[in-house]
Parts: sequence; structure tokens; C-alpha cells
Amino acid sequence: MHHNTTNYLLIEYKGDEYQRFYHLVKHLFKNLDISDYHIYQGKDVERLQVFIAVSPLTLEEADSKLQHISAALKEKMTQKWKCLPSVQLPEAYNIVTLPHKTV
Repeated sequence: MHHNTTNYLLIEYKGDEYQRFYHLVKHLFKNLDISDYHIYQGKDVERLQVFIAVSPLTLEEADSKLQHISAALKEKMTQKWKCLPSVQLPEAYNIVTLPHKTV
């Protein structure tokens, strides 16, 4: 039996403008036609995790997609987020903290 695999890209925000980031992501994703995503709050209120469902990608493709989204976000606010997976990080650091609760 063949299972369809869903992979996820992650944008993790940590900062005091988390509410602005939340609304910006929702608006941006609507413009980019990204509808399959989930936003979670981390242990602390200032941490938001945005998981974007994608079909399987290579690390380079995933990184490229995330850079595109990140660049669009940077036009609107100061970067206080990281994107995973990233080709800039060693494999051992491409680690996601599990989400705490849905926003």
C-alpha cells in the first residue's frame, strides 16, 4: 500500500510583535495561494510556529520556497523568525520543537 507523504516547512517566530506576525502570515499566504498550513503557539506566548504542508521536496527546494516567503515577510516587518529546513544549518540543527497549542 502506498501512502502519500506530507512534508512540512516551518517558520518559527519569536518576538513581541507575534500578533502582527500572525495576521501578516495569514494575509501573505492568502496572496501566495497557500491554504494548507497550521499556526501554533509555543511554550511562551511570543513564539509562533507556522507549519506549511508541502509535497516532498529536496532540502534545496524547501529552502528556496522558505526564502521566498521569508523575503515577502521581511518587506513588512523586522525578521525575528527562522525557517526550517535550512541549507545554512547542519542537519543536526534542522530540528523542530513540537508545537504547544493551536492559535
